[in-house]
Amino acid sequence: MPLRSIPRYFLIPPLFATAGRESVRVVDISLRGARLELNAPLPVGSRQRVVIATTNGTVDEEVTVLWSQIDDISVDGDVDRYVAGVEFESRPGTVGELIEKLLVNREAVPIEDSRTADRFRLSVPMTGVIGMMQARVVDLSIRGARIALRQFTPVGTITPFAFQVDAAGGPLEVMATVAWCIGTAKEGYEAGLKIDAEEERMRAAIHRLCMRDEAQIDLHSLRRKFDALREATLAAEPAATF
Repeated sequence: MPLRSIPRYFLIPPLFATAGRESVRVVDISLRGARLELNAPLPVGSRQRVVIATTNGTVDEEVTVLWSQIDDISVDGDVDRYVAGVEFESRPGTVGELIEKLLVNREAVPIEDSRTADRFRLSVPMTGVIGMMQARVVDLSIRGARIALRQFTPVGTITPFAFQVDAAGGPLEVMATVAWCIGTAKEGYEAGLKIDAEEERMRAAIHRLCMRDEAQIDLHSLRRKFDALREATLAAEPAATF
């Protein structure tokens, strides 16, 4: 099953749950999966039983771990914290019921209203081709990519961009627009690519990389988005009256 293609909801506050024997906090949730904060990593590709028991309902489902990594920007104490993305093996009705109740109680915020697509940093080298030039793929999202290259490419350039995740899938070629390009001739350049109307193909490629533990979510970008959601939610709360 591909990565997220349906709305996901940020939970305020996070919900306490269990994943296997581990106590976790559910940071966000959708009909397809959830993002967990926990004290130990979960093996990528493993199956876990996740139980979310709340006054709004209970979710008790088997999930597959898509990715799991240390939260390297956590500053809460000395205990290492980890973040994991999990996918429900089915689309359980209990999840939809829980989301509806959380929305009514203003304990969930639609994430897509406040942020762009998640970025995934590549943890193994990957070479791509932009136009006729070779480039190193730094990160991917369903709507773009960041690449390193030796030659400056003007902003606004529309060009083919191709990379290959595995031999079975063959090369993935899309049309990309250069959104920005910075650097020097001596040190090299980095460019941000915008990719339109290729979400499903990009999502499938990122999914394969995550399942092989060759791509990790960009937690720095993710945390900034979550902080913005928290601030926006607090600002929308009515002032307390006494």
